[in-house]
Amino acid sequence: MLILAPANLSLAEPQGRDVVVDWVRSNDGLMVLSHGQSEAAELPADKDVVLVLPPRALSWHRVEVPKVGQARLRAVLEGLLEDRLLDDVETLHFAIEPGRRPGQAMWVAVCRKPWLARWLQALEGAGRPVSRMVPALWPLPSAPGSPPGGDGLDTSPSLHWAHEEGNAVWLTSASPAGVSSLPLQTANGTSAQALLGALLPSTDFDPFSAQDEAQEMRWMADPAVASMAEGVLGLRFELVTRHDWMLQAAASEWNLAQFSFALSASARHGQRWRGLWRRWRTSPAWRPARWGLAALVLVQLAGLNTAAWLEHRSLQSKEAQVRSMVQQSFPHVTLVLDAPAQMRREVQRLQQASGVLGPTDLEAQLAAVGQAGAEARSHPTRLQFGNGQTQLGAWQIVDISPERVAASLQSSGWQARWDGDSVSVRSSGANP
Repeated sequence: MLILAPANLSLAEPQGRDVVVDWVRSNDGLMVLSHGQSEAAELPADKDVVLVLPPRALSWHRVEVPKVGQARLRAVLEGLLEDRLLDDVETLHFAIEPGRRPGQAMWVAVCRKPWLARWLQALEGAGRPVSRMVPALWPLPSAPGSPPGGDGLDTSPSLHWAHEEGNAVWLTSASPAGVSSLPLQTANGTSAQALLGALLPSTDFDPFSAQDEAQEMRWMADPAVASMAEGVLGLRFELVTRHDWMLQAAASEWNLAQFSFALSASARHGQRWRGLWRRWRTSPAWRPARWGLAALVLVQLAGLNTAAWLEHRSLQSKEAQVRSMVQQSFPHVTLVLDAPAQMRREVQRLQQASGVLGPTDLEAQLAAVGQAGAEARSHPTRLQFGNGQTQLGAWQIVDISPERVAASLQSSGWQARWDGDSVSVRSSGANP
């Protein structure tokens, strides 16, 4: 997975293939494999490219959407948000909260469509097309027992992130009431008390007592601006690098690639399967299933190896029995290599020694040929015998062809072959 963000989370317009971006590589979506800052044309190659949008690039609006079809959802959102937005709705991009459907209250993220389109075009022109877009920060879910969506004064839990954006330092805050960004500086006369008062519902907020009482508040900062944030607000900040923040943003369920920026159906399916595979491979909730699958594979491998070992032992036992039977029947045979062939040869030798005709003798083969053509007046005029094979050639054909004689011999269990003007006959157990 390759995660990109505008350099320093800037809202500047991209400059084609020369646009500079922060990037993070991760194999599992949890640990940073590598990171850096480079031009788009020099980015590492990856099939799963995620674009993280800066906090100030998005505005957040909570609306009650009536039940409408997906085709009319964009028009309904335009009508609901038209009075809240300063820009023309046609120049804006909308994205709804994940897991929400029409007929429910939901958060809607809004950003400038031309700016986003130019970023996507610049990255696609550099050969790094974006498969998913996520916000750097989004509204938090309400605490249990609190009014949903930040209604009322209760905005806990809340998260505050001090970071550098452009040429200024900002404090971006997220809560069930939404997301807001304020400049973190005192040069314009803004006091820390006034800044905190703008972020929190209480007008008599004491930052020192808040650290002890408001346990659900988290204050985080990029290491480059942490000392400045602590000096301005008088609070202790948790250090989170920009690359770790990008990784956490990419792990969210948000995907701003909707409506005109939506991916094709095949791309969405591929993205969904990659996400499922990544969560199954890395999520702690799936750890028992992963261990269970590994144990099942090991048990199956052990079972297959045991079955193969038992089968090998059984085969060795049968081979030993065959060798023992051959050597008991023919004691002069000391080395058994091919038991069936050796037994056949020994039986033939015994038959020859006792005067009994065997299938490799000329008389037995001529008798078989005579029986195959008993009803015919066809007969060969040339005979050749050797190595247990009889060749009958120069047939005098009257009513049955030699091909039919060969077929009749084969049906009787002999090896018979018609070649040119001759029929070759040998025992079915003999080697050709």
